[in-house]
Amino acid sequence: MPNPPGFEQDSRTFYRPSTDTVGVPARSAFDSAEEFYSTLFHELTHSTGHPSRVGREGIMDHNPFGSEDYSKEELVAEMGAAMLCGGAGIQSRTLDNSASYLQSWINRLRSDSRLIVSAASQAQKAADYILARTAAEADTKGENESETL
Repeated sequence: MPNPPGFEQDSRTFYRPSTDTVGVPARSAFDSAEEFYSTLFHELTHSTGHPSRVGREGIMDHNPFGSEDYSKEELVAEMGAAMLCGGAGIQSRTLDNSASYLQSWINRLRSDSRLIVSAASQAQKAADYILARTAAEADTKGENESETL
């Protein structure tokens, strides 16, 4: 990941935009390595919203838990984490938890019919950034995948 955020071990998981820091508990606090990486990928996806990376509107604002903006950002972060888990080959161990988490945020945002497409687009940009893919590489990847459908 180019220009990664700062990292700190903490009892909680978070991305703190004001200090551009990701916090995660020790690996031993998780039931599996896959759950640890899924959580790390979620927080890293949040960090791509920072203006020094991909940038996403509202990432630097304090959005209270459950607000519409908070819900949208959680949806982007979890979709990005799911994409990264897929790329890492661990999705079979994280898919159920990820799907449940995504469903909870989608339920909060049912009134926005364009939400899932927008969130998926933002999540893909975040995943591509984390994987240091250029736009041309991402386009090529998409073309190769569509050839196999």
